[in-house]
Amino acid sequence: MAFRFNKRISILPGIRLNLSKSGGSLSIGPRGASITLGKRGVFGNIGIPGTGLSYRERIDKPASSARAKSNLSAQDTTAPQRVNARLEGDAILLVDQDQNRLDSQHEKLLKRSMKEELVAFLEAHKDYRNQGISTLRLLHCDIPSSVGAISQGSIGKPLRDQFNTEEAYLDALMRWRAAIANQSPDNDAIEEAVLNILGSLDWPGETNIAISYANGRLLLDVDLPEIEDMPQSHWTVSKVRLAIEPKKVSQKELAALYLEHVCSILVRLIGHSFAVTDLIRSVAVSAYTQRSASTGRRENEYVAAVEIDRNSWSQVDLTQLALLDPHQMLRRFGASIESNGKGILLIQDPIL
Repeated sequence: MAFRFNKRISILPGIRLNLSKSGGSLSIGPRGASITLGKRGVFGNIGIPGTGLSYRERIDKPASSARAKSNLSAQDTTAPQRVNARLEGDAILLVDQDQNRLDSQHEKLLKRSMKEELVAFLEAHKDYRNQGISTLRLLHCDIPSSVGAISQGSIGKPLRDQFNTEEAYLDALMRWRAAIANQSPDNDAIEEAVLNILGSLDWPGETNIAISYANGRLLLDVDLPEIEDMPQSHWTVSKVRLAIEPKKVSQKELAALYLEHVCSILVRLIGHSFAVTDLIRSVAVSAYTQRSASTGRRENEYVAAVEIDRNSWSQVDLTQLALLDPHQMLRRFGASIESNGKGILLIQDPIL
């Protein structure tokens, strides 16, 4: 699944983060503002266009006169008036207004004085790189709050050339429309509508679903992704190196992510199924994964089962899905989904 990301974030007045899939940059110094590096330290200069007013504040930590003399010469005229920070690989690179890298003296001083802002820049880019992991936990957040209707289509609709007069044709057409209005969709029409809706959703991995509908009850049989398909590492920020770096996911973290992903899948399937038509009065989901731990042979093992009726589903606030914990919600409604001390999902009986 491909993610597009192109966002500008303001973290402090005059400091903007520009993120995209190809990289990111930190701009310091908008119109009417600048960063000045000189013999007396690092200063932020802000002017309000059209007013003649300006404000100047020192933003680095005061250094001793000896340190200042060792760091910056008495007449420093090479300091850039605008500084940009961007990711070069996984580390921050500081460049001047002409996109030339700062000399080590200025770079060291700016990284020290603007560390908080640079770390915020890295945190934002770290979140961008980890967006795929976040998505695995939040699949259910696209459940609609409205319920649709299933059209009967045009099967059996009278055609004009079947009648000798316009009056006869209109009479037949009105009778057909009345019959359609009073007729409920058959089981095949409901199953097809559910498959079309679930199939149109964007899934991060292959998700196979078998469905069966009868008497207001929808059965879903779901082939889950494997725990081996989960990301094996995530990005973190090194405040010492001022860089982002990959960190291996522990077995405990991997098991927790997999459980959250599975629960998010189940809630998403249930929610979108209920949204197809109010003729679906309950949704029962049985989910399995292919494992070999219990027999030594690769075979399907059911690891989750839950059935929720529409009255119970109405208790869920669909406007606050980002706050919902899918695992807790499923357990609230009697779901069978548990893990052992190692985080491995335990075998459950499917719903028939």
